[in-house]
Amino acid sequence: MWLWRRRPSERDVDDEIAFHLGEEARLRVERGAAPDDASAGAHRAFGNVTLVREVTRDMCGTRGFASVMQDARLGLRLLLRHRLFATFSIVSLALGVGGTSAVFSLYDAVVLRQLPVHAPEQLVTLALHQEGRQPNSFMPFPQFEAMRQGTQSLEGLFARTGVPMLSVSAGATTGIASAMAVTGAYHGTLGVRPAIGRLLTPADDVAGAPAVVVFSHAYWRRNFGGRATVLGETITLNQVPFTIVGVEPAGFFGVTVGLAPDMTLPMRASSRLSDNEPPWNDAFGTWIEAMGRLRPGVSTARATEELDVIFRQVSLDAAGDAALDSDDARFARATHLRARPGATGGVSGLRNRYERGLQLLLTLLGGVLVLASLNVAALLLSRSEARRDEIAIRLALGAGRARLLLQLLTESAVIAAGGGALGLLVAWRGSELLLRLAMPNTTVLPIDLSPDLRIVAFTSFVSIAGCLVFGLLPAVRTTASAPASSRGEVGGRRRRWVDRVLVMSQTAVALVLVVTAGLFVNSLRNLWAQDTGYDRRNVLMFSIDARLAGQRGLTAMQTYQRVLEQLRAYPAAQSVSVSTVRQVSSTYYFIDRVTSVGDRLLSADAPIRVAYNQLGPGYFQTMGMRLVAGRDFGWRDGPDAPPVAIISQQMARHFVGDPVGQRFALGPDDVREVIGVAADSRYARITDAPREVVYLPFFAQVSPRYAPTYEIKYAGTTADAVRAVGEAVARVDSSLALFGTRTLEVETQNSLARERMLAGLTTYFGAFAWLLAGIGLYGLLTCTVAQRTREFGLRIALGASPGAIRLAVLRESAGTVVVGLLAGVGLALLALRVIRAQLYGVAPVDSMIVAVAVLVLLALGGCASLLPARRASRIDPMTALRQD
Repeated sequence: MWLWRRRPSERDVDDEIAFHLGEEARLRVERGAAPDDASAGAHRAFGNVTLVREVTRDMCGTRGFASVMQDARLGLRLLLRHRLFATFSIVSLALGVGGTSAVFSLYDAVVLRQLPVHAPEQLVTLALHQEGRQPNSFMPFPQFEAMRQGTQSLEGLFARTGVPMLSVSAGATTGIASAMAVTGAYHGTLGVRPAIGRLLTPADDVAGAPAVVVFSHAYWRRNFGGRATVLGETITLNQVPFTIVGVEPAGFFGVTVGLAPDMTLPMRASSRLSDNEPPWNDAFGTWIEAMGRLRPGVSTARATEELDVIFRQVSLDAAGDAALDSDDARFARATHLRARPGATGGVSGLRNRYERGLQLLLTLLGGVLVLASLNVAALLLSRSEARRDEIAIRLALGAGRARLLLQLLTESAVIAAGGGALGLLVAWRGSELLLRLAMPNTTVLPIDLSPDLRIVAFTSFVSIAGCLVFGLLPAVRTTASAPASSRGEVGGRRRRWVDRVLVMSQTAVALVLVVTAGLFVNSLRNLWAQDTGYDRRNVLMFSIDARLAGQRGLTAMQTYQRVLEQLRAYPAAQSVSVSTVRQVSSTYYFIDRVTSVGDRLLSADAPIRVAYNQLGPGYFQTMGMRLVAGRDFGWRDGPDAPPVAIISQQMARHFVGDPVGQRFALGPDDVREVIGVAADSRYARITDAPREVVYLPFFAQVSPRYAPTYEIKYAGTTADAVRAVGEAVARVDSSLALFGTRTLEVETQNSLARERMLAGLTTYFGAFAWLLAGIGLYGLLTCTVAQRTREFGLRIALGASPGAIRLAVLRESAGTVVVGLLAGVGLALLALRVIRAQLYGVAPVDSMIVAVAVLVLLALGGCASLLPARRASRIDPMTALRQD
């Protein structure tokens, strides 16, 4: 409102002045003067109209705002007059600001942002702690139930657990969806309000209650078109009917960053979707995650103290008379419960994987922002030289330095505003692009990346900081010129040193970014080139789940076998198999414990933790993995055959002698004979070291516990293979849905998503820094040549050859670049120490990459110097000497 009152005040002043002039002219006309003479006389009598306006503005306190607006309009006119300068300045600043803001936006969404629920600062997550081990966010249900009933510190406590992929049938359509099973207090504790209908309540989560489901807002809009009449309709989940009772609000994705389930089910009702009843009464089976809301005035420490007592009491009671050295007794004695702040949600795999990488990118992009600001500062310095005469004249006419300084800073602010506005757009689209790079298999982004006030504030802050960085120095230097010395000045060595320092800084920062990009690219190349233990070429993988089609037990196993037979009939299939765990996919990662090896019984405190997989016949041939001893699984290794296993080389090292034929135990009732040893391979991630793996026969199980993945080594195109497997599965059962259809090569690439993101972004911004440094050097030399026109003209007049002039300019350029590179090498070595943990197979000091980066920047310096040097050598002495 204060600003809107400016314009009427300006009009009032003008009207008042016009009124006085008109009245004075009218009186003069009445006294007999001619109209023109009367008007002129009135103006003479009134005095300086502009001065009166200024005095009036000072009295009204509007002069400052009017001056800023005038300066802003002047700055816009100057930018429009110098479009090339304006475009480059704004675009380079927008890329620096936008890139930094994009990474910050993603970092904020993944790490910093609080859950979009009521009072998230009151939320706590619960985790189990044992000395010497990582905290475990999963806990048993009986302890949770006791805490829910007995707590005085929390006003709400709920549990949640993931649900395997669901087959959803609504009307004539069938699809696949993800879901989360929660206890009844889930929505109420979080303080979430429904978009339509109602959310889950404790009454929905009791045995025998009707099966109901709540959709996420995104799933509702995507699959039901946002139709409000969906309430009360019945859908089938894995052939079990559920009634739709409500839709969650837009922007709510649950309590785990990176997981956005399509629907939420009551935990009791979700147990109808599985053959196996959840371990409701097992006090030592950890399978649910818990979160609560503190009562007002209760601290996290107070809640921990209370809940730990309840948790330990239930655990000790359940352990009862168990032997002291049993797993249950050790769990009861050694496990404590801790409450931790939960404002940002529960444990997130996305956060754990990308937090450090995003922090590193933020640091690197801060360097890019500094580089862009230095570049704009160098351009403004060059441009300020062209305005020195104008500024000197204004100083000589009495203009105040503070007023001129403010005007020049306002012009810089106009550039910063343009760069910031464009940078906000870059940040908005860039953060989404970054997330898609991080999660290449995701079709629906599980994070809300819409710009909020924090991102706008961050972008505004870096824009203002950039404005001060690149605008202050040129403004101070220009207004510091003495009026009398503005013309006829030759040389200006002190000023040129300031310019050189700017370019040296740009060169140093550019070298750091180029070296960093080279290191990440080299690291990615090393990862891709390493021996993974399998052949990733022409292997197609896909998954099906017969349980989603209502099949159970032996029927499901027979379906899986028939699918395998159909795939083998595909003419282009060179080899086919099936497994439970998909290679290099951390989504499917199962761990078990080996308790005895050969005749050696392992200590209960030190079992061998092994990853395990269940394989069909022909798996090693299909995946190109070597069997170094023994035999592969065959059809004879069925449910009625003796239990057998194949182990990895890493696991074989725990045996004494040849492991083939020896036995080991995965528990007291699961003793197996080793029939083969497979070469080590990368199991969950390509960056993981080879580890102990136990392979079990897939068709030895009588009922599937997990959805299998099929592997096909094929000839021909991938598209033909995808079409063939779809037809093969449909011939067995047309209701079976395929999911996770990808080649092994793509799966391997996806496992390197974080490394690819770092390498791609650092390469992009390294190239951007390289370009900025070149333009900065070119601007400096162009400015230098312009300043030294008289000097070069005089030297040529005294007999200096054009070659000598070119050499002088090139020598000055080379000196500036070399000093910048030396500083950059030191900074790059420091940066290497910081990022070393993010690299793979890169030497502590990679001299080759540093040397290549130095040569690249030297070549850039040479290219940027040639044109100014050529221009200096062609100066006409007579024209140069007549300039002043």
